[in-house]
Amino acid sequence: MKLMVLGASQGQLPGIIAAKKLGHSVVTLDYLPNAIGHRYSDEQCSTSTFDIEGVVDAGRRYQVDGVMTLGTDQPVLSGAIAAKKLHLPQWISEKVALSVTDKRVMKKKFVEKRIPTVAYILYTKGQQEEELEALTYPVVVKPVDSQGQRGIFYLETPEAVRAHYDQVICYSRQNHILVETYYPHEEVTVSGWVVQGECTLLTITDRITFQSKNQLGVCLAHHFPSKHMENYGEALCHYTKKIVHDFDIKNGPIYFQYLIGDEGIKVNEIACRIGGAHEALFIPKITGFNLVESQIALALGRSYKKEPLRYYQMSKNPYHVSVELFFVAPTTIAYMTPLSQLKEIVGVVDVGYHVEVGACIGEISDATQRGGYAVIIGETSKAVDTARTEFYKQLRITDAKENNYVIRYKE
Repeated sequence: MKLMVLGASQGQLPGIIAAKKLGHSVVTLDYLPNAIGHRYSDEQCSTSTFDIEGVVDAGRRYQVDGVMTLGTDQPVLSGAIAAKKLHLPQWISEKVALSVTDKRVMKKKFVEKRIPTVAYILYTKGQQEEELEALTYPVVVKPVDSQGQRGIFYLETPEAVRAHYDQVICYSRQNHILVETYYPHEEVTVSGWVVQGECTLLTITDRITFQSKNQLGVCLAHHFPSKHMENYGEALCHYTKKIVHDFDIKNGPIYFQYLIGDEGIKVNEIACRIGGAHEALFIPKITGFNLVESQIALALGRSYKKEPLRYYQMSKNPYHVSVELFFVAPTTIAYMTPLSQLKEIVGVVDVGYHVEVGACIGEISDATQRGGYAVIIGETSKAVDTARTEFYKQLRITDAKENNYVIRYKE
């Protein structure tokens, strides 16, 4: 069968490779002609995944049997609409896809269904001025329909919001921006799988981000199991299942982000896709449920193995995981530790670079500028800590003077 994958970046690579291994023909669609996923697919299309009509036209032109994405938010809506228009298997409805990709719809539903979230307004320059003045500051501003922490700013006055409006809106297809009261917090993510409205939680991870307000929400690592499980595990399970029910999510992957602070749990945002922090790799290894192959089956209207979900209990999962998402400080790269060397470290199950020798690295502004990643799995937290220490001891991304420019999460 022929599968069209929306996006051809590192986040979609596991789906592309898995589909090929399953014997399917793969069409990759991405506006970047040199996207890494294009190297692995059978046919390539240089179209933006945000261009819904372009996605539909590509599906018709290539005569695909199914459409899917993973690791990215906005193409979920493009795929749902394309699947409906092309009469392909539609595992998520257009209505649900809109509610999990457009923060205007998402936040409104949070309030209607009494799902805890931070105070917010939708602001258009020159409008909603009284509401803007009435918010508690500082605030976070963000596009209503973007991803990758692009166009997000931490601001302390209404004047600053007005001044940053154009910088936010350039990442959006709408004329509203989301303005939220800033909630001091730690962050956790919930990954799960839904079958006919019933949700199985697969992992709850701590999402470690930059502390700098200039890189707000940009992730440096994911740790499983979450340190918040004892105090908040039951509540996180409750809210996850409530959201699945209230948003009428029937099938497929979920990836929810929560904030935990002095006022307890607040829901940050939700998505119906496999996470972008290499969940496609580590979740099958530690749960026995292959969510990538299951996503491919859903997109093609095929059955998949649901049995592992029946027996899985997250509280009894014996594994510990650290996903390291390192960055590179501004420099011109002259040397990088060979991947073959890093893969020999006990506990490192996968590692990769997003940069290459000769690249000129600028200042970090969003999550698209990561230098690379490592997935570390162990049977104890100590084993993972030991592997992580050794990994960063050996990882070198240097300039011509052998200065190391790796930026990483530190305890």
